[in-house]
Amino acid sequence: MSNIFSIGLSGLQAAQIGIATAGQNISNSSTTGYNVENAVFSEASGQYTGSGYMGGGVTTATVQRAYSQYLTTSLNNAQSSNSSLTASYTLATQLSNLVGSPTSGIASSISAFFSGLQNVSNSPASVATRQTAISDAQSLADQINAAGQQYDSLRQSVNTQLSNAVTQINTYTQQIAQLNTQIASASSSGQQPNQLLDQRDRAVSNLSQLVGVQVVQNSSGYSVFLGNGQPLVVSGQNYNLTTQPSSSNPSETTVAWQGLPGSTATPQALSSAALQGGTVGGLVSFMQNTLDPAQAQLGAIATSFAAQVNQQNQLGLTLGGQKGGALFNVSAPVVTANLNNSGTGTVSAQLTNAVSPPTDNYTLSYSTGTWTLTDSTTNSVVATTTTPPSSSSPFPPASDNSGLSITWTGTMKDGDSFAIQPTAGALDSFAVATSDPSAIAAASPVLVTAGGANTGTAAVTQGQVSAGFAVGTNGQTLNLSYAAAASGSGGTLSGFPGGSTVTVTVPGSSTPQTYPITDGTTPVPYDPSTGATIAISGDATGVANNVSFTMTGAPANGDKFTVGPNTGAAQDGRNALALANLTSGTAFTNSQTLTTAYSNYVNTIGNTASQLKASSTSQQSLVTQLTSQQQSVQGVNLDEEAASLLQYQQLYQANSKVIQTAASLFQTLLGIFQ
Repeated sequence: MSNIFSIGLSGLQAAQIGIATAGQNISNSSTTGYNVENAVFSEASGQYTGSGYMGGGVTTATVQRAYSQYLTTSLNNAQSSNSSLTASYTLATQLSNLVGSPTSGIASSISAFFSGLQNVSNSPASVATRQTAISDAQSLADQINAAGQQYDSLRQSVNTQLSNAVTQINTYTQQIAQLNTQIASASSSGQQPNQLLDQRDRAVSNLSQLVGVQVVQNSSGYSVFLGNGQPLVVSGQNYNLTTQPSSSNPSETTVAWQGLPGSTATPQALSSAALQGGTVGGLVSFMQNTLDPAQAQLGAIATSFAAQVNQQNQLGLTLGGQKGGALFNVSAPVVTANLNNSGTGTVSAQLTNAVSPPTDNYTLSYSTGTWTLTDSTTNSVVATTTTPPSSSSPFPPASDNSGLSITWTGTMKDGDSFAIQPTAGALDSFAVATSDPSAIAAASPVLVTAGGANTGTAAVTQGQVSAGFAVGTNGQTLNLSYAAAASGSGGTLSGFPGGSTVTVTVPGSSTPQTYPITDGTTPVPYDPSTGATIAISGDATGVANNVSFTMTGAPANGDKFTVGPNTGAAQDGRNALALANLTSGTAFTNSQTLTTAYSNYVNTIGNTASQLKASSTSQQSLVTQLTSQQQSVQGVNLDEEAASLLQYQQLYQANSKVIQTAASLFQTLLGIFQ
């Protein structure tokens, strides 16, 4: 009789545990990170009798949670990649919105400035027209400065987000370490603490959304590592991360491994390879692959614009007849000493061709007497040297096409390095150099004319100059005369300054002819049937140096041509027209115009945002798919739980009937002896 009671009671207890487990599942069906639990039953040990072993009922072995390590790891990895892409995409979208369209903002300001110069070329004596051009220049400078402030603001936002993410990472690693200890203690009784296990898995899931991690499960719990193997959690011990200014660029924040909580050791800066995945990986990737290159590209456009305008303005004459100067100011390349440098050396860098500046950033490092220049954008070595640079041996050599000229002084120590950003400071430093409208050098300093008594049909352009020009020094004028050939066609020009060099370029020819000039009688051939562009260089007297003009038609024997200073600067707009024509010049990198370069810059950012959006959408679909697969194994199915409740209810009722039957038999047995 006792055995029947025991069997019925064990069944009641099993039914109660089953009902409680189903109720727990139903109650937590919407709880994030909850894994469905199932009661695991086993037959109780039997008791020997003469009729054989009699069953002892049922016992509950454990309450086991449904869990797939494979699906959980796959989902965590997918969520980590998705968080990284989402962070990059969100910031890239912000940058794209700040930049705007290829035809607005800076692009429209560039067009307005060049249109203003076109107006100056038409009315060079108008101060009002010149003032409008200066105002357009200031508007452009304001636009570029605003872009620099936007980049600075976005970089600060990334820095703040990195700091917040690292604080959260440290919270989760501490939580995981504590749960490892609690789970180990609770498991000593032989049963797994499902609630603590769920909490730990949820903490790992949250951590993986912040940074890509590898999880190793062993007898002491979870060990969590970064991509480079740096530990975050080992058994019951967690290791902290921290943020600090980048050693190569203090305006940017870098993530470092601090070690044990409270450690006073110097944090170890982590490379981008160690921070793949998660929000942190996305922020670092955006900073390195989108924000910095985009700022360098726009800085290169601003630098090239200023250089082209300044160079052309310096080839003209101001309203007061003086040689033109710079209209815009832009800072030199930014050189930042690594915060870990132990030497006292300093490095400076200059652009070798500001019209076509480099868009990559560089690192100059020193080791055992050797300097190495590395393109940090492409991670390729540009040049090495053991010799300090000089005018005869610049570093790097011009043949390396880095666009930089680097010098250094002081004592260097092994391991010292310097970050070189050729155009990073251009946006914030871009400024109009003058507010004086007369400073626009609208006039050309040279005027080439044909003699009034000429009888031939030859015509000459008014002439133009190039860098280093000199025209009419000490009031001198260059007088050229034409001598027809004694027989046949053609003739020669003479009267060029002694010691100079004359270069004759025939239209359609790619091979100019060069003629050294001994004295004023040295003849230079001219073919009236083709015409020619004639350039004079190397004139040490300053009569006409770095001056060129084009002659067409057939001069008559004895015709005269004069090359002299332009005395009508107030009414001449030739150089202003040359300034306005810079809008179609292709001197910028890869033979682009400035407006085309800006459009490409905007489109590149927009394309990056679009690509990140597509990748993020695709990755989110994978996360959704893996979540569905995981929930099919680990999630609560309310229909199944309802069926389980009905099953356990019937089990409870049936076992109650067993106990009731045993009680009735017992009463019958007692009645026999009464």
